[in-house]
Amino acid sequence: MKKTITCMLLLVAGCMLFTSCKKEYYKDGGLANPIYDGTIYDYLTEKTLYFDSVKHIIDLAGMKDMFVKDTITFFAFTDDAIKAAMDDLNAQRFANQEDSVTLDDIGPEVWKQFISMYILTGKRLASAFPRVQRDNIRAFPGINYIMLNGYILNIGLEYTNYRGVEAVGARIIQLTDVTFDPVDFRKNSYIRVASSDIQPRNGVIHALSYLHTLGFRGAEFRRVALDYLRTKE
Repeated sequence: MKKTITCMLLLVAGCMLFTSCKKEYYKDGGLANPIYDGTIYDYLTEKTLYFDSVKHIIDLAGMKDMFVKDTITFFAFTDDAIKAAMDDLNAQRFANQEDSVTLDDIGPEVWKQFISMYILTGKRLASAFPRVQRDNIRAFPGINYIMLNGYILNIGLEYTNYRGVEAVGARIIQLTDVTFDPVDFRKNSYIRVASSDIQPRNGVIHALSYLHTLGFRGAEFRRVALDYLRTKE
């Protein structure tokens, strides 16, 4: 009996610990309580573990007012994407025998260009997006959206399988860099949303998986940032 009680207490304690760390997010994305009483900017400011650098480059880009006042949908990349992009940039500068640079050394126009790739005007919850299926794009094509900076991304809901039954599992937002290869959709890089429908007062946040390349294409941020830095040296 004591052994049973002890096991139950350990199980409860484990559940409490997991809840305290991850209670905001479902396993397949989405908030347990999706309403956030603050602006998108406030949310990013509060969640420093994921978005500290994201909030900083929004400031550098001069886009704070948009994240405070405008109604937008933000597909939020995480600090991991920024770190990977900066590491790649500085690796190239090291190879060129140049000093490393920081976030503050990159021009506002560069940050604005890349942040704007992930913004749609208006509030668009996950349910607003149609189904997309990479291996059956004729039947389930998603929709091509023009993002804030004019970049085109295909956005749709991936219908996952559950216990061997097709398309009855979680529905996950998927963004695809569709202009890389307009002929073969499957060759385009893509990213899934890890947490969807976070709803601050002025829009919605869909948080991307941390396994994301900023700008989708591996060398794109490096190329744009290096071009900017050359004009300043």
